[in-house]
Amino acid sequence: MMIIQRPSPNISVGRHGWTPDLIVCHITEGGFDGTVSWITNRASQVSYHFVVARDGRIVQAVDIENTAWANGTTNNGDNRDNRHSTIDIVRERRVNANLYSISIGFEGRFTEKQGDLTSLQMNAAVGLIKDIQNEIKRIYNFDMFVTRSNLVGHSEITPRTRPNCPGRAFPFDIILRQLNLVEKSPQLASEQCVAEWATDAWKWAFNIGLTDGTRPQDQMTRQEVVTLLHRFYNFHRIRHII
Repeated sequence: MMIIQRPSPNISVGRHGWTPDLIVCHITEGGFDGTVSWITNRASQVSYHFVVARDGRIVQAVDIENTAWANGTTNNGDNRDNRHSTIDIVRERRVNANLYSISIGFEGRFTEKQGDLTSLQMNAAVGLIKDIQNEIKRIYNFDMFVTRSNLVGHSEITPRTRPNCPGRAFPFDIILRQLNLVEKSPQLASEQCVAEWATDAWKWAFNIGLTDGTRPQDQMTRQEVVTLLHRFYNFHRIRHII
């Protein structure tokens, strides 16, 4: 994966002893080039570790071992106080969330797509997160397992100041399923006994969360049919297709 280096001056060197174990997703509320210019401008006092363009390009502005200025929190009772966060570890740790997080800004505007990503952004996000996991292992000797509890939105860190970042349509679950699919795809057809003619459809259904990838040749009960239809309905609703 090609990552363009555009260092930002808006950093804190090091992480004060913290190991990054939280990935925070943002919507840039602007174009890719403008966002990169903004976070590399000392006057902005803002930075992300990475920015992902609609066309899949990736810029890195802050090294993983340094602290970006993207989702800072406080303990002084203001709107960015840790206690307002919806994430347990943010409330419990009571330190600036920038210290243990990696921030990714995704090109987009909330008013246009409510945080939804292009397919190129989605693919870039999956590859980038895999790279982040590898780098954290290399730098900190820490295995960072990515789940919905540590792949979060800015709105979950500071809901009072950033309620729409990255947006209600941001595809957290789909990204996680694609990460899972990358790891398990060799097993999907061979070990689960999926017929060759059904392999592509089976991968697609697994990828968007209609199925957990097990029992491909079993019969379905009525409750399983209803559950599948319900998941499919929710997938479309989230993606603003219906």
